[in-house]
Amino acid sequence: MSRLLIGLCFLQLALLINASGLYTVIAPGTIRSTFKYNVAVSIHKADGPSKIKVGITGPSYNETKDLELFPMTTKNVEFDVPKLSSGDYNLTAEGVEGVIFKNTTKLNFENNKPSVYIQTDKATYKPADLVQFRVLFLDEQTRPAAIDKPIQIVINDGAQNRIKQWLNVKLIKGVYTGELQLSDQPVLGKWQIEVSVEDQDLKQSKSFDVDKYVLPKFEVSVESPKDVAVADGSVKATVRAKYTYGKPVKGKALVTFEPSGFYGSIGDIRQEKTIDVDGKGHVEFNIGGTQFRSHYIPPMKIFAIVTEELTGNKQNASTNVNLHSQRYNLEAVDKPPNYHPGKKLTYKVVVKNLDGSPLQNAQKKVKLTLGSSRYYYPWRGAPEQPANNDDINLEAPVNEHGIATFEFNVPENETRYLQVEAKYDDSTSNLGSLHKFQPAVESNDPLKIVLKTQPLKLGKSVSFEVKSNAEIPYFAYTIVARGNIVESDYVDVPEGRKTHTVKFTPTFAMVPKATIFVYYIFDNELRFEEETINFDKDFENSIDISAPVDAKPSEEIKLKVKTDADSFVGLLGVDQSVLLLKSGNDLDRETIFSDLNKYQTSTPSQRGYGRYPGQTSGLVTLTNANYPYNTEEDYSLVLHFATGPLIFDRLPQEEIISNRFQEDLQIRQKIQVRKEFPENWIFYNAIKYESEKIYKISSLSFFFSFFPSF
Repeated sequence: MSRLLIGLCFLQLALLINASGLYTVIAPGTIRSTFKYNVAVSIHKADGPSKIKVGITGPSYNETKDLELFPMTTKNVEFDVPKLSSGDYNLTAEGVEGVIFKNTTKLNFENNKPSVYIQTDKATYKPADLVQFRVLFLDEQTRPAAIDKPIQIVINDGAQNRIKQWLNVKLIKGVYTGELQLSDQPVLGKWQIEVSVEDQDLKQSKSFDVDKYVLPKFEVSVESPKDVAVADGSVKATVRAKYTYGKPVKGKALVTFEPSGFYGSIGDIRQEKTIDVDGKGHVEFNIGGTQFRSHYIPPMKIFAIVTEELTGNKQNASTNVNLHSQRYNLEAVDKPPNYHPGKKLTYKVVVKNLDGSPLQNAQKKVKLTLGSSRYYYPWRGAPEQPANNDDINLEAPVNEHGIATFEFNVPENETRYLQVEAKYDDSTSNLGSLHKFQPAVESNDPLKIVLKTQPLKLGKSVSFEVKSNAEIPYFAYTIVARGNIVESDYVDVPEGRKTHTVKFTPTFAMVPKATIFVYYIFDNELRFEEETINFDKDFENSIDISAPVDAKPSEEIKLKVKTDADSFVGLLGVDQSVLLLKSGNDLDRETIFSDLNKYQTSTPSQRGYGRYPGQTSGLVTLTNANYPYNTEEDYSLVLHFATGPLIFDRLPQEEIISNRFQEDLQIRQKIQVRKEFPENWIFYNAIKYESEKIYKISSLSFFFSFFPSF
């Protein structure tokens, strides 16, 4: 066995010497059909320029690209991957001149599936209503996806009968718009819109209700503090009720106060009251009983049912309240990590109200105790802790910012872990512990990435710092997002530096999550680090709407929508009463961003253990440098020699879509009586803008939903 290991080591060293230089090839661990595949190739050390071949091989795709690199440079190689059949795919890199090597690795294979979204104009329909819907197909950049197979759309009723189907659907900029006229006596219940693509495992569905209903004409809300101290003795709430056109509702409200969800037996704490409502009504619940003095109090829910006086119609709403055994929260500010015996220590404590705001006009001082570990009881009536003669007890006033500052000298002979406890009035908080200062021990991590910018926003410069416990000669970095390398570069670091800052401008391809992979080679060892960064969820283009806040029936109003030119703009306008009845029919921003995570790449199994370079980012790494990863084939090697291991493009100009809503007759002086009560006002696609679209409306309140597409 020992001879075999010696032979392997000599073989690896021979390969290393034969290479006459050092290289790395970094690439996504997953290859997808009809997807970009970028490879970052670096020459770290060589006597001269090197010629490298980088290729992808598999059952339905084989392509090789040539490139030439000078020492200490990085280049990006891009493959336009076509439609792939399933099977095993490999990435191979070969140095044919300069640095001589050949290295290959297996890749994961995934089909590239677009995201499908369905939008309806309402969530609930009555018999004889017209169902209007849109289907959107978006790619990994949330642009219109290219679909080369027939698309089928089916609508099934509540009894699973197929009511209508569309075959070989044609998309306009990734969107299909359809409609279904319901009969006078349709099957009531939950209907389903199903979308599928032929010969692809791609299906999406959305349900809507068909029912006989009366639209709610008013809405209810419950207002109450989110956090209340039990010591206050009561919880106060305001129940508000107003019609969709803004006028107050008059009636009665049945209001209950009970635990939110199921929390087992916690005593009889449910309360119920009936109050008068004229636009609003006030209610108060007692929390002074012993049942609220437990060490744990569950979240409470205030639930109100408002009954309209004239019609008896009912609407409800609720809110949650958190009850706290203490009136204040105490937190450490700029907490010191340790203390020096015999030296001055500054410790700051902020006193906050339950809503998070700092306490102002404090009438008492904060008490601070530093001493041995003790039990901590965070509820009212808890036993007092016995004083310890060795404790450090201090007091300090609270300033206008709610902060108490303590400055004191730690005793010369102090060596303990000091438990820190702060108290203000009847509120006590455990602030953690302090330990005696110890000389710094150099970190075992040779490389760190420190993000210097927060928050991270699309189009705003981002900087990160690369730090090391030794001098950094240079480094290369890649940024990985949505399954591909979106940026890579080589950075020359000034001599003698242990830190260096990099700046880059994020693109939409990095939203909502990306990974930075930094690496360099020192003394034939690959040093690397990875850091995941999260961006604010913003789309690449924007859409703005301007319209009057109020309008009279049949009044001409002008709606302006502003977005990038050549966009597909979908408009949806409904009566607010429709949303009070049920929502969920519209497109959801969070869902769209969440679906982008399905494009993440992953590192194929390396059948070993340790830190594999690029695994957090989902990369594969080909290199002849050493890195700390053991394989199952040889656990005796400490180091593994890695010789084989809605969103769219910005366009140059903007275009304003102007849609007029005007009456077809001249303004009449006499009062008009409203005779039509549509629930949905607009379901319109704006594709070309040569002319204005004219609508007639007669409602004072409605809701608009917009999305742009290319």
